[in-house]
Amino acid sequence: MKRTLLVALILLSAAVTSRLLGQGGKNAVVNSHHDFRAGSSATVHALSEQDACVFCHTPHRTGDNPSDNGTYLWNQRSSSTTFSGYASSTLQSQVPGIAPQDVSKLCLSCHDGSIALGDTMSDGLIEFVQGPGYTLPASDPANVSGLQGFSNDHPFGFVPTLSTNIVNPAPGDAVRLDDSGKIQCTTCHEPHQENRDTTEAKFLVKSNRGSAICLSCHQQPGWTGSAHFRPTDPAEDARYGTLQGAHTGYTGVADNGCQSCHRSHAPQVAQRLIKYPEENTCFACHDGSVDTKNLKAEFLSKAYKHPVLLTPSTHDDSESPLSALYPMPEIAVGAPRHAECVDCHNSHQARPGTALPPSISGPLQGVRGQSAANGYLPQAANEYEVCFKCHGDSANRPQATDNSIAGVGFGRNPQRQFNAGNPNAFNTRMEFTTLASFHPVTRPRDLAAGPGGDVPSLRSSVVSAGGAPILGRTLNAGSQIYCMDCHNSDTGSNLGAGTLPAGPHGSNIAHLLERQNVLEPPPARPGGASAGASYSPANYALCDKCHDVQGKVMADVTFKHRLHVQEQSAACSTCHDPHASSAALLINFDLSIVGANSRGVLSYTRTGTGHGTCNLACHGENHDGASY
Repeated sequence: MKRTLLVALILLSAAVTSRLLGQGGKNAVVNSHHDFRAGSSATVHALSEQDACVFCHTPHRTGDNPSDNGTYLWNQRSSSTTFSGYASSTLQSQVPGIAPQDVSKLCLSCHDGSIALGDTMSDGLIEFVQGPGYTLPASDPANVSGLQGFSNDHPFGFVPTLSTNIVNPAPGDAVRLDDSGKIQCTTCHEPHQENRDTTEAKFLVKSNRGSAICLSCHQQPGWTGSAHFRPTDPAEDARYGTLQGAHTGYTGVADNGCQSCHRSHAPQVAQRLIKYPEENTCFACHDGSVDTKNLKAEFLSKAYKHPVLLTPSTHDDSESPLSALYPMPEIAVGAPRHAECVDCHNSHQARPGTALPPSISGPLQGVRGQSAANGYLPQAANEYEVCFKCHGDSANRPQATDNSIAGVGFGRNPQRQFNAGNPNAFNTRMEFTTLASFHPVTRPRDLAAGPGGDVPSLRSSVVSAGGAPILGRTLNAGSQIYCMDCHNSDTGSNLGAGTLPAGPHGSNIAHLLERQNVLEPPPARPGGASAGASYSPANYALCDKCHDVQGKVMADVTFKHRLHVQEQSAACSTCHDPHASSAALLINFDLSIVGANSRGVLSYTRTGTGHGTCNLACHGENHDGASY
């Protein structure tokens, strides 16, 4: 009988020891940061105690902590402090806070900074070289409660709500939930083995190279094959430096994976555990230090840019792109219009790659949108749907009824004839979908091109800044174009040469234009004498991208353009609205240049292809039934 009892006790002791020490056994703890023996090489250790296990475990008096349940033979005194937990507008799971029975409570008996290290149940207070009653200071990374409680830590002590993005770890994965299906500290950390990940050395359950631990539960659609999930680039890794990977020890985007942008503990932005506020997370790599295309410089140095730096930290991933105008039950609404990197780019899905209009290209993959019919789109399919989130029906877009303030900071806005008094004058979605004439952004114009057609100046292909046809960009009656065909960088690779950043981040040309399309300076009074805009092909390079300005427009194939533009120095924008108009031929006079004639009439009547009658005053001349 005694022999049987002895064998049972030995087996029980072996089982408990195995569970306590993990597969590496006691030697895995020795000289780790959890080795508090007096002889340990760890910086934080006891003054005289030589037993490595006693700081956490004891064979007797283990009932102090409900999370022990006699399983872990816990010795450290338990914390009774409560802290605010993680919360996020996109969190689908219920995180009730740490319960007494959660095994994480055992970890927090040291790591919440409220209990002295070595404050044991069976052995009293063991003194440390840091002083009697030493607790982890709030500034110590090992104190996971820090200064913000657990609000800026990955949530734990909860059962995750499964979805397409959140899954349970696969059977056999070192990442594991507890017996109740909860995520605990021990889901990601093995407290007895510091170096399963030899680079991070943070008691992780397995190597986290490429964020393998994160990917055990987080399955972001489009992540595999995206620009941020890619093979290691030695040149990029060399540029990566220590800042971005300082909390991991890894270098390079590929090896850091999720942790290039996120931190599991103590990031600067609590919601979604973002390392730095908004665009600063992106600029950590996209300032030329890692990715050689310096996007940060576009926002800092260009005269006109999307106001990314003016609206810091206002994006919320749960917001509706239609703001208060299109409430969705699962989406927060009413967010003011703003411009952040993530309003146009989904960092989990963005990738290199071009497309043909109107489809989105690789860098815009996975971004929410607003449809041409004013519908919410969980994922935009067309480029204009991304633009319409702000330039469509957003609640705080410019609403000036006299057009006087629109475009402040982006260059002078023409005072359009048919926009005056229209509260939707700056609703680009409505311009392209409801007006009589329009550039084919959301739909084709279905107008005949070429000699004798409605648009005889239309080229057969979009051309580069040097005049060469752009591969795949043919133009015809059924063609569509991108917003970014006009609004783009004035120095980027979109111009057909070089490797500088493309896209409407910034431009030195007003209205974020890729190429020049000059506006006339307004005269003293509308219709009065004006210096106009001197003609040169370079001044109309943007129109020339699709329309043969020199060979067709200035040759009067379409209208008496040579007389008006080249001889009288009128600009294209004086008569034509580049987006759309309720009149034919994009006619929408700039009222700061053009006025009513002596009879008080301001109109243009088309009388045939390339012909019409003007009743107006312009450049000091009265037009009363003037035919061209």
